[in-house]
Amino acid sequence: MKEEKKESPIGVLWGWGKPYHGKFIGSIALAVLGVACQMVPYFCVAHIVTLMLSGDQNFSHYTAACVIALCGYLGKVIFSNLSTTISHTATYYTLRDLRENITEKLARVPMGTILDTTSGQYKTTIVDRVEGMEPTFAHLIPEMTANVLVPLVIIVYLFVMDWRMALAEYGRKSPGGLPSVWAAGREAVNR
Repeated sequence: MKEEKKESPIGVLWGWGKPYHGKFIGSIALAVLGVACQMVPYFCVAHIVTLMLSGDQNFSHYTAACVIALCGYLGKVIFSNLSTTISHTATYYTLRDLRENITEKLARVPMGTILDTTSGQYKTTIVDRVEGMEPTFAHLIPEMTANVLVPLVIIVYLFVMDWRMALAEYGRKSPGGLPSVWAAGREAVNR
């Protein structure tokens, strides 16, 4: 017997939002920019420390670094808010479409099934369960993507800049983290 390949839950959700993929992708891009801007103040502080250690006493250099850090913070706020607004817009259009599809399907259900099912069950399905998908669409997709993508870019950047420094930074964390992940997995299995 041939086994059918099941689509992942995220793939199913992504398929439901197909008419609004452009908005979701734009939201992801803005979220990535927001997370990238969030890193700018850290680079500015590193630059300020470098200036201090080199003995630079020109106050305008420090002011410029502080202004750039502030711009990075403002960029984070602006891009994150725009991303959230766009993702919520696309999400609510998607949820509206899902509710319309459910009610269209309900019109084709036999009358006996409709009479045997309580209105509370219909309300739960049409309102509550569909609304329960909002956090996944509006937050998980853009924010998770951005919060995973930017650190990966930084890791790649470190390897390009100096592979020894990247190995020194991440090579010691990965082997140290494996036993804790293994122990957590065993704990979950033993429950």
